[in-house]
Amino acid sequence: MSKFVSPTVRGQVTIPTDVRKKLQITPKTKFKVYVEDNKVVFEPVSTIDLLLRDLENEARAKGYTREDLEKEIDTVREKLMNELY
Repeated sequence: MSKFVSPTVRGQVTIPTDVRKKLQITPKTKFKVYVEDNKVVFEPVSTIDLLLRDLENEARAKGYTREDLEKEIDTVREKLMNELY
């Protein structure tokens, strides 16, 4: 089902009710917005996605490299495995 919407002067677009219900979009839903093949895409993101983004930004701000993080993850994973098994 296609719907036509227009942005307001401030660039806001209303998501039709039936679309919000189908995708369970609430006022607390966060979106990743990007352009793909000349289309605007609003992709709902989960809380875990937001958490990972925040952690990535914090690590970058502290100067950690991807290798540093992967080593730390491996260390924690090994520790948990030893504790559990």
